[in-house]
Order: sequence, then structure tokens, then C-alpha cells
Amino acid sequence: MLKKLLLVALAAMMLGTIAAAQSDPGYYTNDVYWVSYFANRNNPTGADQFVYIINPGYTGTPLSSNEGTLCANIYVFDAVQELVECCACPITANALLALSVDNSLTANPLTSVAPASGVIKLVSTSPTGTSCDPTKAGQLSPDFRAWATHLQQPTSGTFVTTEAPFLAAPLATGGTSVEEGFLPQACTFAQYMGSGKAVCACK
Repeated sequence: MLKKLLLVALAAMMLGTIAAAQSDPGYYTNDVYWVSYFANRNNPTGADQFVYIINPGYTGTPLSSNEGTLCANIYVFDAVQELVECCACPITANALLALSVDNSLTANPLTSVAPASGVIKLVSTSPTGTSCDPTKAGQLSPDFRAWATHLQQPTSGTFVTTEAPFLAAPLATGGTSVEEGFLPQACTFAQYMGSGKAVCACK
């Protein structure tokens, strides 16, 4: 009987710990952090890739005081972990933002050399007034949706375009901030060092 009571008590403690972790907004921040990639940027056909972001109107409507605006904070890394460009684009409710990988996200890299492949990270925040700033950790706010086209090379010299949604990822785990603080800091450093470079374009 004592053994059974101990097992019940242990199970209750474990369930309580899991519930507490899940209720902690920093444990797994859903619908605010999204990741994708690009590849074969420097292809001989000149084919581009695109990112599409939709504000579904979860935080307001076009008739709201700020038109239900969300900030799409965009951080572009090359394939070896270096942040090459960052920016923050306002998206009003029910609007679509379409961005070219070649001309919007990698045309102004920190190193002046556009990477052939890399990672694209999106963080959704509320605007401060009417402005969006990728160098500051803003108020997290769900929940835009995003897709990206990818240029695949199934055989040498043959390029095929596919499309897939961005995937949600944890912005913080166990209550400890990981990317939430790092991304704005990395953006600040890159734009400071770049003196006009490392800034992507919201068009």
C-alpha cells in the first residue's frame, strides 16, 4: 500500500511539473518563431526564391487603430551561422508580404557576398507605436503564417521550385530565453558593423 501511495504521489508531482512547464509562456513560445531556408541562390538560370507572410488578423482588423499590424522580424543567416541581414516589416491585418530572397533578403549582406544557401528566421511581435525594430526584443504577438519557395537541384543542372510552410520552433525552453535575446543582439551588432549593410528590405 505504501509503495502504491508513493507511486501515486510521484506521478502527481510529475504531472504538476509538466503542467507548470506548459503553462510557463517561456517554455515553448508557439506561433511567434518560425524557421525556413534557401538554397542554390547563385544558380545559372537566375531563378529566385520567395517568402510569403500573412497577417491573419488575430490581433486586430484593418479598422483597428493600428490596422491590426504585426511586425515580421526577419533574420537571415548564411550556412555557417553568420547573420548576414536583418529587418522588421510591418504587416497590417489580412495583408500579404511577399519578399524576394535575391532582391529583398540577401541583396545587402554584411560581408558584401550574398550566400548561396542559408537560414531564414521570423519572429512575430507587436509594433511600438507604428514602428518595427529588429534590434529590440519586442512584445511577442502571434500569429502570422509564412511560406517559402525553395530551389531544388534533383540532378546536376536541373532546378525545380518547391514550396513549404515555415516551421514553428521554440523561442525559449524551460523558461530560459535562447533566440529571443540573441537575434536582436546579433542584428544590432551586424548593422553597427555594416554601416548601412546587413539591412534587408521590406519589399
